[in-house]
Amino acid sequence: MLTKLKQYIGDKKFYKMTFAIIIPIMLQQLLLSVAGYIDSLMINGYGTTSAAYDGVSAANRLIFIFNFIWLGFAATASIFIAQFFGAKNKDKVRESFQLAIVNAIVIGFISFLFIHLFGNKIVDLYISDPISRQYGYDYLKIFKWGTIITAINLALANSFHSIEKPKIALFASMAGIITNCFLNYCLIFGKFGFPSLAAKGAALATILSRVIEFLVFLIILVINKFEYLNRSCFTHFKIRKNLLKEFFKKGTPIIVNELMWSLGISLFALFYTYKNDVWYNAYAISQNVTDLYFIIFAGLGNGSAVIIGASLGNDEFDKARTDSKRLQGLAIIMGLIMGVLMVLTGPLVMKLFKTTTESEKMVKGIMIVTAIFLAIYSYNSICFFILRAGGDSLRAFLLDQLPTYLVGLPIAIILGLNATKLGLNLVTLFLATHAGDVCKIFVSTWFVRKEKWVVNITKLQNYDI
Repeated sequence: MLTKLKQYIGDKKFYKMTFAIIIPIMLQQLLLSVAGYIDSLMINGYGTTSAAYDGVSAANRLIFIFNFIWLGFAATASIFIAQFFGAKNKDKVRESFQLAIVNAIVIGFISFLFIHLFGNKIVDLYISDPISRQYGYDYLKIFKWGTIITAINLALANSFHSIEKPKIALFASMAGIITNCFLNYCLIFGKFGFPSLAAKGAALATILSRVIEFLVFLIILVINKFEYLNRSCFTHFKIRKNLLKEFFKKGTPIIVNELMWSLGISLFALFYTYKNDVWYNAYAISQNVTDLYFIIFAGLGNGSAVIIGASLGNDEFDKARTDSKRLQGLAIIMGLIMGVLMVLTGPLVMKLFKTTTESEKMVKGIMIVTAIFLAIYSYNSICFFILRAGGDSLRAFLLDQLPTYLVGLPIAIILGLNATKLGLNLVTLFLATHAGDVCKIFVSTWFVRKEKWVVNITKLQNYDI
């Protein structure tokens, strides 16, 4: 038994390498989460009610879905970039990066059209108060103009993660976040001579911060002398047919997975709080708070993609197998640590929000449930990224979706629609749906042990045609 447990614990060299990769990514995600938290606090502080906060939160349900679609395209390109990086193939790294940028532009434009045509209808699904709805409409009216640049920034950040340069993405994010926080204060409340634009100001600040983030990335690409991503990405543009074919072969399950996962999360929010604005307010605040502790998923997920992907691209299959177990062990330990931190500090973070006594009790209950399950989330997440690092995107898709759509979501729909009749509260409903996460433990362990992900995808095709 002890021998089996030891394989999930790494040596000093492993942890030094792993934390060198994941800590900058976690810091970047922490900054993003803190910025999102500050955004929410600012809009929560606008006016005498929570109407602006509820409206912007409802608008962000749609943006949340698009973020994961953009991330799906960026993550697919990152699989190829990481493995070509491991294989030391500079031309293919550049070509995969170029494909990531083209995809970001196309999908960003499609996102713009969807928000323009259907954005207000999505807001109406979540809240019924007309004043809150108008704030949501105002936010989307401005934000839709930032879809393309947001998608490009995600592609750029993931690309630098994949060549083991996460500090660049961290630096760009810091520049964008500082800009966002300052402009939010100015444009929401009308400070330093700026007009008070409320939700419109929050959206405008977000777009301008993304412009700053993009400019930082662009300057670094133009002036740096990195071996893999540099100005040649703009002067030697060529995307070959076979790379495009393999991208969509490997990427379709990933992109559909991100769409369905984000859609599932949004449906959970819809049925948890079905036609109850008080419950919606409590759930939205709880998500703002718990997001601060979910930084481990970004760090471990992106870190595992780089570590496993580079080993596979270099034909170091035994090392990939060994590191996968060590990453699983690390995920559980970090999940437990973050769960304890959430219980200890979450209530203090929540206190900064303007809320009622009833909402406060629900927020605390959701945080406790989330903290208890954080190690399970973390383990399932690392298994998902291990599968995806080796291009086993179909099983990664099944792992993420089957427990959600066959177990968790049906429970949320049945209990959510009948919560009043059954005498359920929001916290009980939230807890019941976690049966899907428990089921996912067994599915994720089985899929990783099948080792269909242990493959060098850079040798499967001739990418030169």
